[in-house]
Amino acid sequence: MKRVPIQRRRQRGVASLVVVMVLFFIVSLVAAYASRNLIFEQRTSANQYRSTQAIEAAEAGVEWALAMLNHGRITDACATSTVDTNPNFRQRYLNIDTDTGNITVRKTSTNTDLLPSCVFDGTNRACSCPTDGSPVLSAPTGNGVYPAFRVRFVTLTGSAIQPGLVRIEAIACTRLADDCLNFLNTVGAAPGLGNEGRAYASVLVGLTGGAVSPPAATLTALGNVTLAGGAIYGDVPVQYGGTTVSIDPSLTLSRAAGTPGSAVPVQSSALHDLGTSRTFAAVFNMWSDTYRAQPGAVVLNCSVVTCNASAVRDAVRFNPGRPLWVNGDLSIDSAGDIGSAATPVLIVVTGQLNTSVTTATIHGLVYVQTASWLDTGTARVQGAVVVEGDVATGSPVLAYDTAVLNVLHLTNGSFVRVPGSWRDFP
Repeated sequence: MKRVPIQRRRQRGVASLVVVMVLFFIVSLVAAYASRNLIFEQRTSANQYRSTQAIEAAEAGVEWALAMLNHGRITDACATSTVDTNPNFRQRYLNIDTDTGNITVRKTSTNTDLLPSCVFDGTNRACSCPTDGSPVLSAPTGNGVYPAFRVRFVTLTGSAIQPGLVRIEAIACTRLADDCLNFLNTVGAAPGLGNEGRAYASVLVGLTGGAVSPPAATLTALGNVTLAGGAIYGDVPVQYGGTTVSIDPSLTLSRAAGTPGSAVPVQSSALHDLGTSRTFAAVFNMWSDTYRAQPGAVVLNCSVVTCNASAVRDAVRFNPGRPLWVNGDLSIDSAGDIGSAATPVLIVVTGQLNTSVTTATIHGLVYVQTASWLDTGTARVQGAVVVEGDVATGSPVLAYDTAVLNVLHLTNGSFVRVPGSWRDFP
């Protein structure tokens, strides 16, 4: 038999192996690139999260400082205080010139910035409001993100100077650290911050809501005036918008000492035509509802508390520089001054102003919103009085005081944002 040789098949598949290896290499590159992108996105998200927290903390610092400017007396921990020796936020950090209204910033005893600061521990915010030296705060423990902010005030200079204006600056970081919360490094990141978020914000704030246009007369009434006695001193002792004025001969009408000429009541039909709401707006530069709702106003609701001299003295003493709104009748029933020549008060009374003692003097501007002021006592005011209706009172002792009204005009009211002044760069 003839043997037929068996032909061996040629081996194939090398090309396929190469193709598969190339494909695996490409897949590996794609996987590595996708993993790199995922890590990059995670880091970007974390940075964005921290950046957002820092921006929100900086804005919170601005709002916190603005709210504190409209607050009462506080402790060094920025908590509400009823101790007379504790200054409020304005007194701690601002000097308001009572002649010009210009605001300058207080400094430490070593002429450095005072820096009220706060840190959030995840549940509560701890704050420090020093009157000298550095803020005293402890950094929260744990691995969480605990944003902190630091605030300072900047005195305006040059053409930017205007009465009642000051700039608030806030710098924030996602942890409490002096190298981060440093106003000297507001441009760029300070060394050693790692992945911490950092942000800056500032805004101009202005003082408003006080006695913008104080009355020209010692006693201003939109209606008729009937006075039984007492004394009224001022270049214009009485200005009324009604048709009649009845003054007992025992009442003393006199100009200020050293001023020549006689003092007589002045009738003004234009005052009556102005109306109650526009009279209020003319004195305070805002409607009464807006005035009551301003952030610095202290409201005494007489349906809840007893609106007497003691309550008013406490409200004035614990809230220097803030207007007082008495929602109801106010009774001056105990001795002792309310306010002083250096720290006068601005009181709006929606009801009756009743006085039963002659040894209590209100230093400031009293605005009575009743249809008529019927008081048989002896009201004593060093400043001025405005009544939206008729006046039929007993024996008031009223003296016009330009200095007191000027202090009210320049230092009393609420701090509010100046529109268009916010910025996130130094």
